[in-house]
Amino acid sequence: MIPFDHKAFIDKVWYQARDIVSDGYDQALNHIKELLPEMKIHKYPSGMETWSWIIPPKWNLKNAYIKSSEGKILVDMQDHPLHVVSYSTPISGKISGDELRKHLHTRPQCPKAIPFEFSYYQKNWGFCVPHVEKDNFQDDEYNVLIDSSFEEGELKVGDFYIPGKTDQEYVIMSHLCHPYQAEDGISGISTVMAVAQHFRKTQNSHYSLRFLFVPESIGSIAFLSQNEHLIEKMQGCIFLEMLGHDDQLSLQKSRQGDSVLDKAAEICLEENKSPYRVGKFCEVIVNDEKIFNGPGVNIPSISLSRSKFWGRGEWPFPQYHTSFDTPDIICPKRLEEASQLTIGLVNTLNENYNPQAKVKGPIFLSRYDLWVDWRIDRELNQKQEEVFYYLHDNNKTLIDIACELQIPFPILKDWLEKFYEHGLIEKKFN
Repeated sequence: MIPFDHKAFIDKVWYQARDIVSDGYDQALNHIKELLPEMKIHKYPSGMETWSWIIPPKWNLKNAYIKSSEGKILVDMQDHPLHVVSYSTPISGKISGDELRKHLHTRPQCPKAIPFEFSYYQKNWGFCVPHVEKDNFQDDEYNVLIDSSFEEGELKVGDFYIPGKTDQEYVIMSHLCHPYQAEDGISGISTVMAVAQHFRKTQNSHYSLRFLFVPESIGSIAFLSQNEHLIEKMQGCIFLEMLGHDDQLSLQKSRQGDSVLDKAAEICLEENKSPYRVGKFCEVIVNDEKIFNGPGVNIPSISLSRSKFWGRGEWPFPQYHTSFDTPDIICPKRLEEASQLTIGLVNTLNENYNPQAKVKGPIFLSRYDLWVDWRIDRELNQKQEEVFYYLHDNNKTLIDIACELQIPFPILKDWLEKFYEHGLIEKKFN
């Protein structure tokens, strides 16, 4: 199977004005639909109530600058659109230096870059400049312009669904917003695309799979609020982002912490043989998993990223939310690793079942050529008797057994498959 072309995809969509309701976001979503023609696009109009939230209007930006009192241009959005806080309200005319400085944003953690800032849900305006230039704005008066407007629009969510053998489903998702950002958002989208393309071609999943492309938070809220009937079918959610830069993988566990999805993710990370971090719910980075695993929904939701621990006060990665978050910091091999890891995670979930013994007592392993020679696999030899007890426990799945007995999942799966072939166990799937 030909690998997904991460570089071509990211180069196509990253430098767009992908604000949460915008033409740039729509253009990026339409490109995804070109690659996944079966994808549905759900539309939610501005002003629509979705649970306690309201869909915001569409934001348009025509021009913006800061000029000195002598007319010298100090900041110009034509140099970089991130100079303007996303969803800024319009302003025009002379203002005092004290007032301007209240609306200047910098990013000390990346002092030479322009920060990405937004004000989606509160009326405000602002400019963003490199931190090293902050002291240049000491005059008493400036001329400022933000020529922006708001209009009725539609928030859009991409929904690509692959039916499985059961209507119980797993959600794999990322956010498509964050204008002019590559690693934060688009790298996750690219990984979701690679996973979607894989299962679209193989069509052999036990669980149904739903791939969602959303504006952060509000997109998940809009989708779930209008599809509450799906919540009881959702077994778990995997949120993907920040997966292309050169750092180790980070698993953020679900709020439950010990769900089948949590255990399967750790199994796959161990099999990956690369260093990784593990954080509690909302300890690594907080995104749409907080909606799916949030109050009143409570779907076990994990995230995979390469972010450091935002919840502990660490910066996710050096270029985070700045103009330096470009494709230059993304390595396609890192994205391919994340894609294969996620595919492996879905496969592990698909292969999971509850093994039920069809015979009583300890099984005569040698009779069926199932005894494990300690000289070949001492670990499994020591634990094979313990497995018998789990075969009579209706609540334990392969993933549970592998984690609790610390047996590599593939080894346990292959061994118990022989039990099934000899008619010693039956498989109970969710």
